[in-house]
This record gives sequence, structure tokens and C-alpha cells, in this order.
Amino acid sequence: MSRPHRRMIPLPDAQQLTQGPDAVRLRKKKDRFQFMTYNLLAQALVRRDMFPHASQKALRWKFRKQNLLQEFFDFGADLACLQEVDFWEETYFPALTKAGYETVYYKNASKKHGCAIVWRKSRFEKVDQQTFEYDEHGQPTFTTGNIGLMVALKPATSSNENPDPNADMILPEDEENGVEEDDSTAIPGGILVATTHLFWRPDGSYERLRQASIFQEKIREWNKQLNYTVLIGGDFNTTPRDAAYRAMTRSQMPPNQIPDLENWLITEVTRVQEEAVKDEASSPSSTPDATSILREDSVDQLTAQTESLDLNKNGTTKKESDTFVATIDRPYRAAPTGIKLPVIKPSSSSSGTSTPGTTGSNAHGDNSLPSTIMDSRDFATNSDPKIQDLAKKIAAESTTTTKSANGGEKSGAGEDAPVIAPLEAFTPPKDLLAAIEALPRCISIYSQYEALTAAHHLNDNVKPPEPEGKDIPVVKKTPEAELAETTATKARTEHMHGEPVYTNYATWFKDCLDYVYLYDQPRPQHGARLVPLKLLEIPHRSYLGIGLPDENFSSDHFCLLVEFAILAQ
Repeated sequence: MSRPHRRMIPLPDAQQLTQGPDAVRLRKKKDRFQFMTYNLLAQALVRRDMFPHASQKALRWKFRKQNLLQEFFDFGADLACLQEVDFWEETYFPALTKAGYETVYYKNASKKHGCAIVWRKSRFEKVDQQTFEYDEHGQPTFTTGNIGLMVALKPATSSNENPDPNADMILPEDEENGVEEDDSTAIPGGILVATTHLFWRPDGSYERLRQASIFQEKIREWNKQLNYTVLIGGDFNTTPRDAAYRAMTRSQMPPNQIPDLENWLITEVTRVQEEAVKDEASSPSSTPDATSILREDSVDQLTAQTESLDLNKNGTTKKESDTFVATIDRPYRAAPTGIKLPVIKPSSSSSGTSTPGTTGSNAHGDNSLPSTIMDSRDFATNSDPKIQDLAKKIAAESTTTTKSANGGEKSGAGEDAPVIAPLEAFTPPKDLLAAIEALPRCISIYSQYEALTAAHHLNDNVKPPEPEGKDIPVVKKTPEAELAETTATKARTEHMHGEPVYTNYATWFKDCLDYVYLYDQPRPQHGARLVPLKLLEIPHRSYLGIGLPDENFSSDHFCLLVEFAILAQ
């Protein structure tokens, strides 16, 4: 049994480019390249309770690694962004290198998986690379360990090791049409390729918006030197309804989406601070510090101590005066005081009937946490084992706090630990939105998917055409499977902003999380002109079981693949 065939769907831009009196001649394969983004599902994250409907074989690394590599090589991507990559040195790096790819890989030291950008040596040459860690910029709400990876590439100008034997192949459709060979020797400009894997938590919409603003700002900073065309692929963990997606693509945003994030931020900061104060008060081994003394209302004692100090005009002691100048420019990171912060009152529009995707009273009968953001108090009742584990982790957070790299404090330790910091340390959501909107708009190539699939009769709500060949499996569900499916998450049936209904098809979650973006801007001075020609279809649900991975697809995500024309002008 083999995986279902996935067709390449022509895009409208392709017809505009290749037809008419001013048509561009794409005679050779080297005038095009295929770009992939793929979340491989790290083996470190594979658990039986997360994928209860998968066979033992489908979850074994020995099988998965072969299946994933075979799928990658079958599609023949020339350039790819990969996420959730583990066993890099043992598996992926040697296999890709042997196949003629050059690679860059990066991960946070606390994580077992990271991101990679890979390209054929015969097609591209590396100019430079950059990496960054989101937790080290600004004030994060959680310790995420998420990273960004960027590589500057230019088209290969010489024959490299392991050359692509088909690079100068005349394409069949052009040969049939009698297209004459273009003798132009102009070399297309460079491409800044960027990938990332943003924060995953259901209540992490603010953090994803914050990370998206950092991601685009890092691209802007580096591209001031390069002036290249920007091409992005990644798992952004943002559905098309998420604030980060809508900000990056300039899609219509519900009027209360940003106020919802402001409300969530204040509520979350208050909760984390109150929990920290409660834990310190209940801990018999805790040692009083300056903040705990303040909480005990020992104001008189502090006043007496202050009066006894020999202070300079700037408020420092004479002993501190030497170091004051060196620290005056440091960002403000006050210690948590446990003071309850005021909660933003909901707008009048949220008190009445709420529309899908906007605010309103949550399941707990209050307006403190709007319905656009999943309430962490509901995690324990969620059917997803990963979310249930998160609920247990929140309930059992350590009472110890440690300093984070940017001066805040982490409640507990490890990934996903909330960061304790005063509200003023966090960037307001409206400022994050403004920062993203000041940068180029991201054009999502797959935002045409709804219209294209309808035109090609591949819409997810329509029965797909009969498969060609007998080797393409169509899953026939038994009554037991139908019963089991009622405990799993149903696949979405409606598109949003034209994106696929799903790019992630796990047992407990099915939605669109993966994207291929091009910057909407005039061709940069040293950049290549990229025109999307075709995109790879997403398998219809009738070919899928209750959830992935299975023995055909070894990740719970589908790879996205776009064929681009790469032109000098």
C-alpha cells in the first residue's frame, strides 16, 4: 500500500507569466525550482496516547525515518524548510548530504528537535546564515525555546559536487510548443530563506504574535544588508483565525481580537504573580527578600533603613555610585510584587451576542478570558492528552523561581514555564500589531487553495475523483473505527482566508498551521524575481484515517510544496 498521489495544481500567475506576446520562456528546469516546508514530527514527541489509532509500525523510528526520507526524495524539492527535526546527525544530515544537498540546522539547547534549511548544491550556493532565539528578545510570557533560522542563497553559477543531471533538461511542454531556447546569460538575484516553528500552546496567541513580530523584524534587519527576495516556510502554529496570521497577511481581523489579547495578558500576568506570591507564602523554607518584606508591609522598617543610608542625589549610596552609570541604560525589569493588576473591562460589543472568532463570555460565565483564546482552566477537560498534560503541569508548577535571560523570572523550570514579570515589561498587543504592519505583507501562496480546489473539483467538501491506479488506498472505516472517531477531533469543513482546511491532521487536532509566504514588495535590488507556478494538493480526508501518522504519512503534518519560476528580471 502506497501513499495517495498528490497532484500539482497550476496557479493563475503561471498563465500570466507563460502566455501572451510578452511571455517568459521557461525552457529549462533550472528556470524553476520546487520549495517545500514540512514539519516532520520529531520522534521525541511521539507517544502512544497522542496517536492512539496509529499502528506500532507507524510509530517506530526505524520505519518513520525511511518513510519520511523517501517522501522527501520522491517530491524532489530543490529547497526546503524543515521543522521538528531530531536525529539530525544520525539520520537526516548524512542522507541529505549523500543526495547532494547542503544543509543548515539549529535548535535551542533545551529542546530535542530543531529546524533545518536544505538546498541542492547544484541549484543554490550559500552566502550567509543567521539564527535567533525568541526568548532572548523582549519579554516573553513563557519560556518557549522557539528559534528562527535564516539562510541567504544565490543561484549556483558553477557545476558543484553531485550536480543535478536534469538541470538543463528541456521540459516536455515547452518542447511540444516549439519554444525557442533563450540565450540570455543573466543570473537571477538572491533569496533570503527563513523558517521557524512558533509557540504551540492553545492559550499562546499573544506569544505567537510577539514571536511573529520578532521573526519579521529579524528578517528586516538582516535584509537591509542583503536586499534579497524573501521566501518563508514554516509551522507557525497559527490557524488562519489567529492574530499572528491575520497580522502578517493583513487579513481582516475581528475588532475585539487585539483587546482580547490585552485582556488575556493582564489576566495571565496577574495569575502568575498571584501564584508566585501564594507559593512563597506557603513555603516554610523560603528566605525573605526585598519583595517579600514589602509584601509584609514592613514600610516603617524600610523607612528607617533608608534614613540611615548616606545617599547621593541620584538615589544611590556612595558605594553604588561607581556602578550606577553602567546600569542606568539597562531595560526595566522590576521584581514581581504580587500587586493585583486592574483587569480591562470588556467592550460593550462583547457583552452581547458574539460572532465566531470574536470575544464574548467564556464557559466560566465571566469576561476575564475571551472566547478567542483558549482558557487554561479548560485544559483539564480537553480530550487531547498533550493538553491534559499541560493542565497537570500548570497545577503542579514548582514554587521556585529562576531568573530568565532577559531579567524576568520563570515560575518552575523548563519549556513552557510562565515568566514572572510586571505588566509594563510586556509589549502591548497593539504595539506588536503595529510593528508587524509596518513591515511588508506576507503573501500566503496556499491562500489560493480554496478557489483552486473548487475550480479543479478538489474541494474538501466534495467527493474526490476516482484514484488512478489500484495502489492508492481509500480508507474504509469499520463500525469500530467510526465509534472510535467520535472521541477524536473532527476535521474542519470550512476554509478561512482561502487556506487549506487542514495541514495538520492529528487525532486530537486538525487545522491549518503551515504556510509558504512571499513578501509583497517590489523586487529588491539584489533579489531574484520569484513567481509561483504550481502548488501541491492536500490529501482528501477520504484517504485518511482518524488521525496521522499512519503507515503512508509518517508525520501528523502534510508537506507543502510550491514550484517557483526564478527569473533575473
